[in-house]
Amino acid sequence: MTHHASTQNSTRLANPFSTPLYLFLFSFALSCIFAAAAFAGEAREKVLYNFQGTPDGANPSSNLVADKSGHFFGTTPAGGTSVSCEIAFDEIVACGTVFELIPPAAGGAWTEKVLYSFQGGSDGSSPMGALTVDSAGNLYGTTLYGGGSTNCSTGISGYYPGCGTVFQLSPPSSQGGAWTESILHVFQGVSDGAEPWGGLIRDAKGNLYGTTFLGGGGYCDGYGAGCGSVFELSPPAAGGSAWTESILYAFNGNGGSFEDGQGPMGTLVPDGKGHLYGTTNSGGSCSDPSCGGTVFQLTPPSVKGAAWTETLLANFNNIGDGAAYPGPGIVFDKAGNLYGTVQLGGNGACDNQAEYAFPSCGEVFSLSPSSGGGAWTFSAIYSFTGGRDGAYPGRSGLIIDGRGNLYGTAPYGGGRGRAAQISKASPEPHAGPSSS
Repeated sequence: MTHHASTQNSTRLANPFSTPLYLFLFSFALSCIFAAAAFAGEAREKVLYNFQGTPDGANPSSNLVADKSGHFFGTTPAGGTSVSCEIAFDEIVACGTVFELIPPAAGGAWTEKVLYSFQGGSDGSSPMGALTVDSAGNLYGTTLYGGGSTNCSTGISGYYPGCGTVFQLSPPSSQGGAWTESILHVFQGVSDGAEPWGGLIRDAKGNLYGTTFLGGGGYCDGYGAGCGSVFELSPPAAGGSAWTESILYAFNGNGGSFEDGQGPMGTLVPDGKGHLYGTTNSGGSCSDPSCGGTVFQLTPPSVKGAAWTETLLANFNNIGDGAAYPGPGIVFDKAGNLYGTVQLGGNGACDNQAEYAFPSCGEVFSLSPSSGGGAWTFSAIYSFTGGRDGAYPGRSGLIIDGRGNLYGTAPYGGGRGRAAQISKASPEPHAGPSSS
């Protein structure tokens, strides 16, 4: 399906990744935080911290954010001090944490400090996405479950309690004090979304933007619980206390055809011109909800309060090399080209290796805008082979450095029995036009 985008922009989003310093590190399968240098030759890894589950958290799955002092902040969907959650990650039953990693003074060990341990009730449970931070040091994030809504006990989140939350953690007024959690929004499921897997981005006015994997209406589960949503949270006006949620786009399933996408899981990416970009894990132009997914653009309305417009930049059901199931994170280069990963597709022959279940091994792709505003051009720029380079990327996003090199992870392959791999892909000369 073609969705026609408005050519006017009434809202301008600041790039939330400019200040303070953001550093993305990936963790797959290993319950540890690590740093790696992959700029020349063999990557060198150093474990900064090993999680124990209780009370410090378990299974860190998201990117890290760093403050100006070099402290890292992140989330774990499991572990912590609570015993009230029924969600088990690798047999660790707890509600998750927000943590800080403090660098050593000189050559010593890094120190982990749990800033908040979720209890699984109205405060939320299982934070999966990355945090974002404002100039005052407040942290913002999402929890997959919890919040107190009773609308998601069946049908959407199964037996997991609650539809999820957006929260703020405020630093203590005095050193050594406790951080304070404030719930900015409790998702209600069908009406406004459920299960926010991704992190948040923040604009210059303090508005927060994110996605929910389910909820928002639509037909994707067969009885209307929803296909996911893109939302905005606006801070309260002077003297107020409540944040205001606006649904910018609800993936509607188009009457059961799923053509506009289903299940956004990642953090959105702004372009500085008011557009928002993201991926859906499934959906697209076929009659099955398990279709290969999409890359989408959302354009703000020319009139305040009107609907945002979705444009599909890539539909992974009609790409010749079998590319499917895009990862939750995409990035821009300086020329306005988008880069991402897909778990399947490419010319790698993983079916020739007994350890793999799917014939292709996944790939890294680019999307280049047209100078005339037409369709974006898809290019496969690297196909994984399932050997030392890994297989099945797409469970995490990419990062890009100032020279255009891309970095990411592949949770399988890599040789030597490693469960995760950091990869570097250097760009070929790219003729894609600029969107700036």
